[in-house]
Amino acid sequence: MGNAEDTHHETTSDDPGLDGQAGDLLRMLVENLREYAILLVDTEGRVLTWNPAAERLKGYTAEEIIGQPIDVFYTEQDVQSGKPERELRVAAEEGRFEDEAWRVRKDGTRFWANVIFTALRDKEGTLRGFGKVTRDLTDRKQAEERILRQAQEIMEMAAVPVVEVWDGVVLVPLIGTLDSARTQQLMERLLQRVTDTASPVAVVDITGVPAIDTQTAQHLIETIKAVRLVGAEVVLTGVRPSIAQTLVHLSIDLANVVTRSSLSAGLRMAFDILGLTVRPMREP
Repeated sequence: MGNAEDTHHETTSDDPGLDGQAGDLLRMLVENLREYAILLVDTEGRVLTWNPAAERLKGYTAEEIIGQPIDVFYTEQDVQSGKPERELRVAAEEGRFEDEAWRVRKDGTRFWANVIFTALRDKEGTLRGFGKVTRDLTDRKQAEERILRQAQEIMEMAAVPVVEVWDGVVLVPLIGTLDSARTQQLMERLLQRVTDTASPVAVVDITGVPAIDTQTAQHLIETIKAVRLVGAEVVLTGVRPSIAQTLVHLSIDLANVVTRSSLSAGLRMAFDILGLTVRPMREP
């Protein structure tokens, strides 16, 4: 603790008021801040001071941590990569270093931390140590990750929408280019929806797909086979003349696949499979 007081004294010697009441108030401020772990670190990266917020955040008492290297706050991977030493080196060279990353508590649990190192130099410019301020931002990090997951789910639903258009009939209206990622999503989401709704018919509409290559066609065939394995029939709609010619040129065999040129024709086929008939309403 003596080293910490020396560091504090030399870096503020131009303000004699800090030796009295101001110094006491500064210490009270550091001790009573609940959201910020504030500590002093020597030039070798060892802990010199430890405020109550640091104990609450990281789990160590002052007796346990003072004199220990700051490596204990880092993940094993960060320690092996030399991150603690690198951060102190940058702070020494540039006067300050700030980072947001995972840090480790005494019990091994991790928290997302905002960390700021400040180099402390005396009047002659000699480095005496570092000030370190840490704040727990785990709640914010988790909220951001939750928003990202929700956005990803929305994007996936928009990319490959699967809707139940009738009791027993699910529809996948595909729009845009079908790459490997989208066709994989198509298979996963369609199988899940067919299973969840126990639908015996799935209509896959490719009217909005501008072109189909060999890989895309193979993915469609695999998707159709997978849907059949869970007990549902697939009606492929939107097979325009240009798409049909492409499939023939690619030697893609759709002989065992129910196809229709339009979505309306495909829905009528789905109703036929279910034994349903759609008639126009007559006026009384």
